[in-house]
Amino acid sequence: MTAIDATVHVLLATGPAVVEASYRAAEPYGITFGFPGAEWVIGRELLAEALRDGHAGIGDVRVTARGDLITIGLASPDGCGWVVFRRDDLADLVARTFDTVRPGNESDALDWSAAAEVFPGVTF
Repeated sequence: MTAIDATVHVLLATGPAVVEASYRAAEPYGITFGFPGAEWVIGRELLAEALRDGHAGIGDVRVTARGDLITIGLASPDGCGWVVFRRDDLADLVARTFDTVRPGNESDALDWSAAAEVFPGVTF
């Protein structure tokens, strides 16, 4: 498997919603979430850290895990907001990404040929 597509139930400031989540082995470090009006790529290790330690992130993305819920705070120059996930849903999604590309093996999944074109003569 090189791709994961899922729908995830969330709570937004505007109420309950269903968002699309996608993960591609060719882009192994992040999970893309399609929120209404915006798409965010959130680091899967950031999500895993919050699931493990209860919180993660600084700056534009902050993740807090409490009980059965995970809250992600998002900020950009255009505004800020939050989204709440069920912990089990997010934990399942992150685990599926780890089954697709094992932690520590992300660079093996990257296509380095594009970098070789930008930096000719450099070995990757």
